[in-house]
Amino acid sequence: MRLFGKTIKPDFADKGMSKNDIGSDKLYYLESVRGVAAFTVLLSHIAASYYPAVTFGPSVAINSSIMFKLFYGLPFGFLTTGSFAVVLFFTLSGFVLTNKYIKTKQMKDLLNQVAKRYIRLAIPIFCVVMVAYFMISNGLMKNTLNAYYITDSPTLMQIFSIVPNFAGALYNALFGVLINKNASFDPVMWTMPIELVGSFIVFGMAALVNNFNKRWFLYAGIIIFLGSSYYVCFVLGMLLADLVNNTNFVVYVRKNVSKVYIIILSIAVLIIASFPYPLAGLKGMIFEHMLIPGLDSIYIYSIWQFLGAFILLAIVLVSPKVQKFLNAKILVFMGGISFAFYLTHYLVLHSLGDSIFVRLYPKIGLHYSVLITSIATLLVTLCVSIIWKKYIDDFSVRVSRRFSGYILK
Repeated sequence: MRLFGKTIKPDFADKGMSKNDIGSDKLYYLESVRGVAAFTVLLSHIAASYYPAVTFGPSVAINSSIMFKLFYGLPFGFLTTGSFAVVLFFTLSGFVLTNKYIKTKQMKDLLNQVAKRYIRLAIPIFCVVMVAYFMISNGLMKNTLNAYYITDSPTLMQIFSIVPNFAGALYNALFGVLINKNASFDPVMWTMPIELVGSFIVFGMAALVNNFNKRWFLYAGIIIFLGSSYYVCFVLGMLLADLVNNTNFVVYVRKNVSKVYIIILSIAVLIIASFPYPLAGLKGMIFEHMLIPGLDSIYIYSIWQFLGAFILLAIVLVSPKVQKFLNAKILVFMGGISFAFYLTHYLVLHSLGDSIFVRLYPKIGLHYSVLITSIATLLVTLCVSIIWKKYIDDFSVRVSRRFSGYILK
């Protein structure tokens, strides 16, 4: 797939897919889902930084009542709710990492994924930590605190408060992120340890449940056991892969489920994706009625998010019209660079972005400053992501493949 003169190819082997087992079109639209989610995460961090009430609720000083009304919950909260995008990332990972093995039932396909996984994540993580160390050490994040004085955002107060040293950065790059869950150099990497452990959970489950007739009870038991843990998302993704490959789920839904119900479910997903957090500001909103009295509100919130991501991915898998939309070149392009985009956007936002915002705010006010900052951050992140994918992501894919081949040989 070519766009802007660049060839962006989804990583078939890395995602547990191939052209032969699920088809190139399907691969592209699944990648597009990842790209849309990555873009939503960027929007959520822009909102958290410059319109904090949109993210943190009415307890934070509302520096823009218009933005609060539009993006805190309905009607457009799904555009700035990064937590739902992350849940969707995890669910999609559960699907794509197990899909090929569930389809082929060849143990070599599963072992290949197991052997590659750590290396595939570790190399980009190492690079982003060292880049962050260089940026922090050279004062490129110095305007973050100045932006905090303007917006009073809790996000801006907390990030990049570390005193960097090379030895600490090197340790964090090699071990701290994936083993100690330390995301101080790039806060978005809090998801990486979950991604690693969740991957191995579904790898282990795949080896156990394939060809097991009563595996549906096992799925249910593990989901109940995991509760509100993010690892539920990986299991739900694997469950979808099982339904798609080993049952007539897709055919049945296409033949028997009315398009009206699909539309209703899609609207329900948008409502769930708009569910704001924290939950203290829900009074008078539709989301107040989605909590269950007597049960932990955080638990119920998580369950709604997991369910929403599951339904959304199911709709994508069964709806040809949704797939056609997601096959648009721009979305496929975003999917191809989504991992690079996710890892690097936060550093761009709080170096270049904060610098632009601080300089423009006294001259043109809040809204225009945020608009120009957002456009600049998006464009630069896209450029960085294209380069990052070519020289770091693709390199990590090649190394992980060679490592897997060596180990399995």
